[in-house]
Amino acid sequence: MKIGVKDPTTGALLYLQVKPENINGLHGFRIMHENGSSFLVINRLGKWQSADDHRVDAEFLVNIGLALEGEQIQEQIVQNKYQ
Repeated sequence: MKIGVKDPTTGALLYLQVKPENINGLHGFRIMHENGSSFLVINRLGKWQSADDHRVDAEFLVNIGLALEGEQIQEQIVQNKYQ
């Protein structure tokens, strides 16, 4: 499936491929960029986090989680660092 996720820094809309995945008994989602890179996210105690040692911006993980949970794009975070 594909999800629409805002880049929290720029506000740009990214469309990412998502595939359910189980690793070490944990259910998560493989997030795949168009450039071929990917990382695994899991929801632990209500907080989305990277599960395979990839460094992912915390606000970007929040936006991925909101998209996975079916929230509207306008609910996602945008942090304009230039304001």
